[in-house]
Amino acid sequence: MPEFIQPAFDFIEPPDPRRPKRPERVFTCIGAGTAAADAVRCRERIKRDNAILAKGIAPERFHISLCGLGDYVRIPSRVPFAAMRAARCIALSPFEVVLYRAVTFPGFNPDRRPTVLLAQSGELRELGAVLFGHLRREGLKAGELITPHMTLFYSPRSIRPVDIEPIRFRVDRFYLIHSERGLTRYNVLGCWLLNGLGLATAGPLAFGSMAA
Repeated sequence: MPEFIQPAFDFIEPPDPRRPKRPERVFTCIGAGTAAADAVRCRERIKRDNAILAKGIAPERFHISLCGLGDYVRIPSRVPFAAMRAARCIALSPFEVVLYRAVTFPGFNPDRRPTVLLAQSGELRELGAVLFGHLRREGLKAGELITPHMTLFYSPRSIRPVDIEPIRFRVDRFYLIHSERGLTRYNVLGCWLLNGLGLATAGPLAFGSMAA
């Protein structure tokens, strides 16, 4: 990466009253890809069957987290810079993910329990594990992929776990995201394509491509 890019990650602009009061988050993830529309239809059925009126997450923001890189009041430039170095070391091929079951996680806030679709894929877990190892070698305190899932909505109400018609989609890239928590806004800091030919290559820096 050219050295002149690194200062752009310092987030040193003057305070903006619109910026979230909550710490901002950095994480890696995959997008929903072609599954976004099917996930929306599944979400609406779940809400209807359980009489839940929650708004739901915008489909263009559907994702499955891989590794968390922490919450920060001000993100140090070393965090995204080291994460990008780690991401470029990934040498995996595209793979398939299956969403197969809807559940509600307990959550720390009883008013915002997340209802999610559980994800199944050995390659997804491998990507998370390999990326975690490279992030730790770069000196980052990364959090591991524990229960792969795609969050649909938050609500005080829980649902009974239920199997769904499997939703399958192909994953050929992963992302580094800066989440402005409280503003529901994601900034894509990096995107890497899984080409199966060697190290991951840079992809488009557009969040919309997560649902492409």
